[in-house]
Amino acid sequence: QAKVNVAPSAYLIHHFQKADYTNLVYIPNTIKLEKYEFKQRQDLQPHLLWVRSFAHLYNPMLALKVLELLLKHYPEAKLSMVGPFKDDSIEECKAYAEANRLPLTFTGGMPKEDWLDYAKDFDIFINTTNVDNTPVSVMEAMALGLPVVSTNVGGIPFLLEDQIDALLVEPNKVEAFTEAVLKLLKHPKLAASLSKAGREKVEQFDWEVVKEKWHAVISE
Repeated sequence: QAKVNVAPSAYLIHHFQKADYTNLVYIPNTIKLEKYEFKQRQDLQPHLLWVRSFAHLYNPMLALKVLELLLKHYPEAKLSMVGPFKDDSIEECKAYAEANRLPLTFTGGMPKEDWLDYAKDFDIFINTTNVDNTPVSVMEAMALGLPVVSTNVGGIPFLLEDQIDALLVEPNKVEAFTEAVLKLLKHPKLAASLSKAGREKVEQFDWEVVKEKWHAVISE
């Protein structure tokens, strides 16, 4: 019986509509774009960044297995995984990394300002989750100019468009995910296009833009 029902993602508004909710308005979650320094990527290095809480539903192990395959093509490849430890998935990942001698860094949680600066040394952002809505970490990576490779789950296809502003693969497919990363490394023009388009996509999530939608709702 609300006057207006606000959904913070296109994914949620889709499901609200399916459930016959009415008076729906889509007002996305926001970022303050001025805090994100854009760096155009094109000729990429095989330096992967993963930013998420360590939890089984986010499938961090997929990132390690992608790195393992990638090393067969690029021995200089490396991966850094940033995020707090929520369950025993971190122990599994550490054990796998040690057993397979993977060039991998676990930083633990980092303040936002720190990881945004840390991201300057990386060229590809990977999102390996099995469950998702509209992850802010992916939006932030796009704002920084990092080309994104993500699993195509939950709200991701409502946020990202395959081959346009990201590369999408089916969940838990190590070979397919690795092939997507290799595609970026081998095709600089595609990498540059995704980098630019990603930044343009998240400009619509800037608070200065989104706040006008809130003004419109509140002033009705």
